[in-house]
Amino acid sequence: MKPISVTVSDRGYVVLPAHLRKEMKITSGSRILINKQKDKLILEIVPSFTTKLSGLTEKTIGDRPESVDQFIDGEREERLP
Repeated sequence: MKPISVTVSDRGYVVLPAHLRKEMKITSGSRILINKQKDKLILEIVPSFTTKLSGLTEKTIGDRPESVDQFIDGEREERLP
């Protein structure tokens, strides 16, 4: 991929291009780690707890975060009086 130039605002904000946010599934509230390596900044997406859980339970309760959410919601409903 070709490098993309972005501008840093007076307050230090950087806007990630829409096509990259969509491709990387970055939504409002997504967490990103910033690592400094010499003269470079490296951005890494922090997977949500649900995403991690879906990876651990892939063969038991679902293969997508949405499946895990549905399973958890179902379990909660069964336990409510």
